[in-house]
Amino acid sequence: MTSMFLMFVLLMLAFATHAGRIFYISFFMLFIPTTVLGIFLPVVLNAPYTPFLQGALSLPLLALWPLAKLETLPEAWSATARELGANRSTCLQLIIWPLLKKPLIASCFLSLFFGIAQ
Repeated sequence: MTSMFLMFVLLMLAFATHAGRIFYISFFMLFIPTTVLGIFLPVVLNAPYTPFLQGALSLPLLALWPLAKLETLPEAWSATARELGANRSTCLQLIIWPLLKKPLIASCFLSLFFGIAQ
């Protein structure tokens, strides 16, 4: 649950600040080391907060695909939609949601799989 919450917060932050490229590049460099560390963390550290740390360490793996899809979105689309009279919720519903639906569902299933595997 931690990783899903952090992923949604990160996607909202990336969408609001248009910093998706920075997040994508940094998570692309970090997803292998953090995933391996998250898998082997219970062997190294057996504490009550270990599941929270595992969820935080799986964030780069889970957010990589949605950030890649968000990166392919041209910035002019949302500005054009607003000029045509669409508000933020309409832009989200008609432009962003169809683009991010499959990656978000796959990331949620991956997060649930990691949670069950722990």
